[in-house]
Amino acid sequence: MTARRGVFWPLLLIAIGLIFLLSNYGLIAGVSWLAVLNLWPLLLVLIGLDIAFARRWPLPTLIAEVLVIAAGLALVASGPRFGGGIVFGDGGGAADVSVPRGAATTASVMINGGAGRYHVSGGAAALVEAHSANADLRLRLSDRQDRVDVRLEQVGPQSVGFLRPTNPADVEVRIASDVPASFEMNAGAGEFDVDLSDVRVTDARLNTGASSARIVLPKPTGDVGVRLNAGASSIVVTVPPDVEARISTSGGFLTLRSDNGRLGESGGSGGCVACGSSVQTSGYGGAKDRVTVTITAGASSIVVR
Repeated sequence: MTARRGVFWPLLLIAIGLIFLLSNYGLIAGVSWLAVLNLWPLLLVLIGLDIAFARRWPLPTLIAEVLVIAAGLALVASGPRFGGGIVFGDGGGAADVSVPRGAATTASVMINGGAGRYHVSGGAAALVEAHSANADLRLRLSDRQDRVDVRLEQVGPQSVGFLRPTNPADVEVRIASDVPASFEMNAGAGEFDVDLSDVRVTDARLNTGASSARIVLPKPTGDVGVRLNAGASSIVVTVPPDVEARISTSGGFLTLRSDNGRLGESGGSGGCVACGSSVQTSGYGGAKDRVTVTITAGASSIVVR
């Protein structure tokens, strides 16, 4: 086992060195030390293999460990390159972010936030614009030919009172209206106003905790999927007049009510239906361009307007 260990760690260093060498010569996409450090859980796997099998089967265990290392480094080499990110703001809780369009023809926009108030809409002159009066924001970018991946993360405020922040973040995000974009938002408790009516959304996902959420559906091209996952929440889904849509629910104790005359159980409106139900516009079934909304929530009230 001692001889095996004498080979294992040099092999690990050689593998990491080769990855960075190939990256420096542009043969693979850029790799950061942060991305390598994110592989720390693999050390637990390697230690487990060493303890369980190294004494009895040293050579097969060494091969297995090398394969684990190779798989982890391949993940780093092939995954999105967000690097360490740039923090906007001076620590005092105010930030302005602007992502230039460049040559982007498609985009992926991800927002990761804590508790707070978020307003998302279209109409940005740049690819993505963001402003906060009381929170620093971290921007991470990855370019893949004509596609730009944008990740926006809330850094502050950090002051927390009993069970909730004493100064929740207030963040406004705008997305270009003319660039097809995949949208995802992950946030905690708070108020979320997501208006996608002026965004060329290809798909959207909203994951929140206990919250108050309002989402305006996009004008679709093709069948656009929208997924909402929430805790105990109050959710309002607005269906624009020219959009064909279907809203399905599942989860715990929740209610789905339609205040929109174009939707509702049997084409009616104002009815309250039990969890696990759905409502849709009359033209949804035969529409080529439509929005399919799936809501999974805990004890929640869902209203369609």
